[in-house]
Amino acid sequence: MPYGARVSAWHDEIARRWIAALGPETPPGPVALMVWGDPALYDSTLRIARRLTPCPRLRVVPGITAVQALTAAHAIPLNTVDGPIRVTTGRQLRSHGFPQDEETLVVMLDGACSFRDLDPAGLHIWWGAYLGSEAQLLRAGPLADTAADITATRAEARARHGWIMDTYLLRRSPA
Repeated sequence: MPYGARVSAWHDEIARRWIAALGPETPPGPVALMVWGDPALYDSTLRIARRLTPCPRLRVVPGITAVQALTAAHAIPLNTVDGPIRVTTGRQLRSHGFPQDEETLVVMLDGACSFRDLDPAGLHIWWGAYLGSEAQLLRAGPLADTAADITATRAEARARHGWIMDTYLLRRSPA
């Protein structure tokens, strides 16, 4: 099944579960849903909510994004001086690699640790999981030196907590 069709089926299933959780009668007042993630970046909560019947009136209360939490935790700027950034997914990184014309990538939704498939020469990584929580985990360094540690740390944390939410920033070293 193509990726887009798999995502659509997954969203349909989540919407069905939300409807079941609300029960046969729609609550008379507002319903709140706390979401760990970035509604503007690779989060499907808003898309799924629009599948509900009747379609609810949506209100998003902004918070700190995972990207902000990552850069703050590592005390680094998101971009270099006058440098652009690209935010992408692990799936895109696996499929297309680190684009030659990019200096900084922020990667989200990467359960496969796609950074392991890159040539690590000249790449630095800042990784974080459970950002902003008491369980926060951080790793940083040259990709060649830290990839194995991040992979092992991620696997152990996911096994311990039953889930993981992580993101990372990759940056080319100046030539």
